[in-house]
Amino acid sequence: MNLMIATILFSPSLKKLQGSGSFALLLGLGFIVLSIFATIFMIYSYRFLLKRRTKEFGLYNILGLKKRHIVRISILELLMMFVATVIAGTLLGIILAKFFYLILIRLLGESYFDLAWSPLAVGIVTVIFACIYLLLAIISSLSISRQSSLELLKNASKGEKEPKSRGLLALLGIVSLGIGYYLAVTVTSPLDALTKFFIAVLFVIFGTLLFYLSFTIWLLKRQKKNKAYYYQPKHFITVSSMLYRMKQNAVGLANITILVTMTFVTLATTVGLYSSINGFLDDYFVRNTIININTTQQRATSFIDQVAEENGIPLKHKISYEMSNSMIGAMQNGKFENKQKLASLTAVNFMTAKTYETLTGNTVHLRDHEAIVFPAVGSFKESSVQFGQYTFNIKDKINRIRNFPSISLTASNWLILIVNSKAQIQPVLEAASKAAGSHAAPLSMETTISADVTREDAKKLNHVLSEYRVDGLKPIQRIDEGKEQALSGPAPSVISYDEMHKQFLSFAGGFLFIGLVLGFTFILGTALIIYYKQISEGEQDKRSFEILQEVGLSGAEVRQTIRSQVLLVFFLPIVVAVVHFGFAFIMIQKLISLFGTTRLGLLLLTSIGTIAVVACIYYLIYKQTSRAYFQIVER
Repeated sequence: MNLMIATILFSPSLKKLQGSGSFALLLGLGFIVLSIFATIFMIYSYRFLLKRRTKEFGLYNILGLKKRHIVRISILELLMMFVATVIAGTLLGIILAKFFYLILIRLLGESYFDLAWSPLAVGIVTVIFACIYLLLAIISSLSISRQSSLELLKNASKGEKEPKSRGLLALLGIVSLGIGYYLAVTVTSPLDALTKFFIAVLFVIFGTLLFYLSFTIWLLKRQKKNKAYYYQPKHFITVSSMLYRMKQNAVGLANITILVTMTFVTLATTVGLYSSINGFLDDYFVRNTIININTTQQRATSFIDQVAEENGIPLKHKISYEMSNSMIGAMQNGKFENKQKLASLTAVNFMTAKTYETLTGNTVHLRDHEAIVFPAVGSFKESSVQFGQYTFNIKDKINRIRNFPSISLTASNWLILIVNSKAQIQPVLEAASKAAGSHAAPLSMETTISADVTREDAKKLNHVLSEYRVDGLKPIQRIDEGKEQALSGPAPSVISYDEMHKQFLSFAGGFLFIGLVLGFTFILGTALIIYYKQISEGEQDKRSFEILQEVGLSGAEVRQTIRSQVLLVFFLPIVVAVVHFGFAFIMIQKLISLFGTTRLGLLLLTSIGTIAVVACIYYLIYKQTSRAYFQIVER
């Protein structure tokens, strides 16, 4: 998996794809995550395998081999495994890279299918795994050198002592989970979610570990004290067995829960983002091309019509409207402040009643200092809105504006205020510009023109308009040689549906690709952890169930007891992971809206589908790995 990612990342073919820079950054982050995951997981796996071989190493020591000889054997074995890993991993990695590159091209909507092989990728991944195996050799050497022959012989069968009930730690775990859940459900804006996400993740991880280490032990102790429940064959054996080794189980269960939760979050986020691209663009584009000019509507429309006519570019089904630049601040009890607080970040735009009537065909009558409010994002329930010394009384609230694009912002609230005329807008904008300081661009009126234009004409219009600048209140002027320094202001911008679709598809497709790779890796890691867990628990339970059968427990009762214990251990992590994801859903929705989509229904549907697919895979893992446990435990 590491080599597959590295091959695509360092391949010269990547540079030929659109948006290769941003996608290379995503691949680089994915490669780092996979490398860290590989290091942690290989240490976990090797320590498990090493514990199973300590009896063998102890026997070697008793038969006459010195510890340095045993260390040499383990290092030679690791060297052989490293060579096998490099050879098999290189062949499989290159084959997988070809296969996954085809999936990537499909997701990006590209047509360049030739993936050039990268020797640099093989070299980098080989060095990383050489360092990992060196670390394993150090772990093996220290483990063998520090233990006596008798300890080596007994270490494989050594079990955990029954843990003590720690009510304080159990309470701390529940509180930690509560804090993480509270942070997740109380986010008010995408930027707020971005700052709180990692804090919430840390609290949930810490709380999950304490939940299994302390709360489950406290619960089992409570069940043990309940004599009517405890002194039944199936409950007695399950509770005693789980309680005796819960400390060892807890870490494994916590790891499985965290990995499954990471799979849910990764896949649901990336699939939700990718699947909502078309819906977002359909809402945003009233026509297939949007032109924005930072000037009044009359000047903008006459200028665009003139440029289009001069260059032979027809603008079909044209719609235009004028609106003020966004005022960014905080809204509290209807009072707008020029303070940017992430928890209550609010954007406000002004539109005249005449513009509203042109867009919708609805006639409105507004007095001075009266306004109609359209909460495009969030909600607004106040009877008035105040901007310093200027106050507007809310006459009516509307839910939509026809021929007006649905724009997703990072703010928690976005208000469109429809007022009588520009005479009420200009003083507010001037006051806000003055409050923002000289470093901020002055607020003014901006015109948006939507029209149906062919792809070639849209590119041509964008090229032509890039040579013009809006210089304050002066007419829109073209940049000529020697005059470029004298002109200021932004150039008119042209945004086409096709170009934006390509950009979004490039980013979201790359994001989904990384999500699929990481999700597959997390599921693979979950399966292997569960398998190791089944093997180790099966060997520890084997003698206990033999004794139970010898004292009179029937084979059917043994199988029922085994099945109830395995079901509890297996499906508790996925239930807890679903709860984690349920609380994280609101935060995930806010984070996805940073990339331009807020389709709650679609995200909910993709999340449910993701959970269902992962749960089915998890069940198949359970069916396969539980066989190993039953084969070890049953006589």
